[in-house]
Amino acid sequence: MDNLDKIQFKTLAIETLLDNSTSDFDLYIEINGKLVLYSGTPYKWARDELNRLLAAGHRQLFYSNADQSKVEIYRQLASIPKVDMNLPPIRRVTMITDAAAELTRVLYGHPLTESSLAKGKDIARDLVTTIKEDRACVKALGKLATHDMYTYYHSARVAAYALAIALNMSAQDEEHLESIAIGCLFHDIGKSKINLDILNKQGPLTNDEWSLMRRHPEFGHDAVKKTQLNQIPMEIILHHHERLDGGGYPHNLGPVDLLPEVRIAAFADIFDALTTNRPYQISRTRFEALDLIRNKMLNHLDKDVYKAMVDILSKVDTPGIEKKDT
Repeated sequence: MDNLDKIQFKTLAIETLLDNSTSDFDLYIEINGKLVLYSGTPYKWARDELNRLLAAGHRQLFYSNADQSKVEIYRQLASIPKVDMNLPPIRRVTMITDAAAELTRVLYGHPLTESSLAKGKDIARDLVTTIKEDRACVKALGKLATHDMYTYYHSARVAAYALAIALNMSAQDEEHLESIAIGCLFHDIGKSKINLDILNKQGPLTNDEWSLMRRHPEFGHDAVKKTQLNQIPMEIILHHHERLDGGGYPHNLGPVDLLPEVRIAAFADIFDALTTNRPYQISRTRFEALDLIRNKMLNHLDKDVYKAMVDILSKVDTPGIEKKDT
């Protein structure tokens, strides 16, 4: 490309590219006054390579004006603080959920990209490591004062609860656990297609609004079906609202058709909804939620998953939370 072609390009400072991050837009380097393709898409960056570019005198790369939205997504993801994995799990888990909430903000504002999917996988790995160290650290997942924040933090808490349950039920393989975490982190991605006024509505939804809301698992599945996600996260995204009695949606599946990981995610989804302030309800304590599930919902949820959550919380000593007989 000659210099005239630079009119169609913008610059990206190499210092803004992060170690272990993924860019999903082509980047060009200037050599002898011409632009030459340097990295295709997707491209995984490493600190050594970035340092070599800087040492060679390159301070910027170039991207096409057509990729401006993807670059903006990358910049937003790069601004999410890195989690200090040396902190105790009970402090670390709150930092991870903060990072996941910021990822969710990006997902609700932009189409799914390779860079946002890669960020989700990084967060999933950090969460697996943290919950494996201390599954009781889920006691640090507090309530949020404002209703609108529920949308952003919900998926992160669901992933944390699901991992604690899976570990309690003897799951150990890290790749398997990461698949559960990724599925939960992205389980509500289909809600990005639904107006926030509906998601945060005070009071019950209209029939039309409810019909739209019930489509979010399919919207989410459509968003990720061309990615390299394996079966577990795909099933969690599509079927986390299915129920063992066949009364769920979108496909009215029964127990034979629901993966164990989907059953865990479905329980974690309900449990977080019951224990968090939402536009149309006051939150319950964790033990009030378990009572309600046992008395009103256990016929359509997995009883072994319920028992695992009871076992986890029975070992958690959290000041200010009244433990009830579950």
